[in-house]
Amino acid sequence: MIAIDLLTEKGIDYKIQGNDAVISCLNPEHDDTNPSMRVDKITGVYHCFSCGYKGNLFTHFGAPASSLEIKIHKIKEKIDRKKAETVGLKLPEERVNWDAPFRNISADTLKIWQAFTWNVPKFEGRIVFPIRDITGKTVGLIGRLIQNQMMMDNRPKYYIYPVGVQLPFCPAKPKLIQNRAILVEGIFDALNLWDNGLKNAVCCFGTKQMNWVKLSLLKMQGVTGLDIMFDGDDAGQQAAAEIKGIAEKMGMSVKIVKLRQGQDPGNLTKESIAEIKRILYEQ
Repeated sequence: MIAIDLLTEKGIDYKIQGNDAVISCLNPEHDDTNPSMRVDKITGVYHCFSCGYKGNLFTHFGAPASSLEIKIHKIKEKIDRKKAETVGLKLPEERVNWDAPFRNISADTLKIWQAFTWNVPKFEGRIVFPIRDITGKTVGLIGRLIQNQMMMDNRPKYYIYPVGVQLPFCPAKPKLIQNRAILVEGIFDALNLWDNGLKNAVCCFGTKQMNWVKLSLLKMQGVTGLDIMFDGDDAGQQAAAEIKGIAEKMGMSVKIVKLRQGQDPGNLTKESIAEIKRILYEQ
């Protein structure tokens, strides 16, 4: 058993961030309403960055940790990451191509993005997308739970393989409009815009994954302008302002498309997207 399995066994809700699982603090004296404890997904070493509480998940629950299983898992992840970095991943032969609409995204768009299902552990019950870099090499897979109620079993909404892979923009080679790209946070944000006519949308897989190196890959492809459309909450708008500063230093023209509180590009209606397209590119 590894730490992520123990979290699932104990019914503890978690979100994956890099090599860690983020959970509510295990310190009984800490009312952690905004989960701030990071747990190594393999070893179970944890640290709350709010109250400083530290320890090991296996010791905390009095559960046996298999040192051999942990060692094997670490070696396998290292091999998977190295393979993705060098020759890329091969899509599974037993995959089933997706052929229906999902979350208001048309079947045609999902087909173009090569969505599929894969009935193996970790990807069971998920719609899966291959993520390719600028050379066309498949560097990772991202799977989203198909049914929201499936999150009741404490599996994270998204699963990324290989674990720890650094995902590029998706798509890595956007279809530009007037030499501009729309930057969004998640893959379904990009899919919704793409499906409704804004095919210059690219997702960065979370604001913390952004830096000038990734932006330079867009600039190399002729992107002179960036329209940032992050979630309408405070965190999204703060991240948009930070990325705007980086992009402007690189000589890009930047606009921030502000959405209402609680709104994100993934739930915008067809009419709203058409209006945004008119304002940005048709005036």
